[in-house]
Amino acid sequence: MMISKGSIAIAIFVKTPGLSPIKTRLAKTIGQVAAESVYRLSVKAIKETVIRVDADSYFAVAEQEGLRDPLWHGLECLHTGPGCLGQRQHHIYQRLLLRYQQVILIGSDSPQLTVDRLQQAIEALKSEQFAVGPARDGGYYLFAGRRPLSQAFWTNLIYSRGDTCDNLLAALPTKAALLAPLTDLDTVDDVAQLHRELTALGKALTPQQQAVISWIDNRD
Repeated sequence: MMISKGSIAIAIFVKTPGLSPIKTRLAKTIGQVAAESVYRLSVKAIKETVIRVDADSYFAVAEQEGLRDPLWHGLECLHTGPGCLGQRQHHIYQRLLLRYQQVILIGSDSPQLTVDRLQQAIEALKSEQFAVGPARDGGYYLFAGRRPLSQAFWTNLIYSRGDTCDNLLAALPTKAALLAPLTDLDTVDDVAQLHRELTALGKALTPQQQAVISWIDNRD
């Protein structure tokens, strides 16, 4: 697949409902149907945000057979390739760096992500080689860079731990610019904090972010 040459690329890492387990820790508490519902809302909110940035945006889809799923309508889809999360991040990051000066990787768990936050990452890369958005659980919701990294950098990290972001920062070849932390929606304990971070956006809330708030307000 040809990717047009540009300055900035944003890749949203996603899994396709029905093809991969979705929000498994959250689903253990609220059920799979509800977990998939808020996941879809979160994806739509993040998409609504990234398309407002002057960048080429993509869905990085975990499954080859999921590339044509209607949920990914509106953005070009890239297959992450097989393997662990580290291998898939490496594949997308390196692939896009061949065509873009800056590459931003984000997940699908932080619907409160804003255009301003993405612009902060872009601005940071004018002086730094990397920028990272730490998640409150110890992971990261955003990784931005303009320098290649080895596959070993990505695969040597242990993900979904309280020290994942710290270890990522320590492994980088240069110091990264840090963005303000955000909450990843991984468990039911994250719901209240996510609600606070969304409502704090006030008039800057997008319609899809408001839909996430409504889901939280109306959930059983």
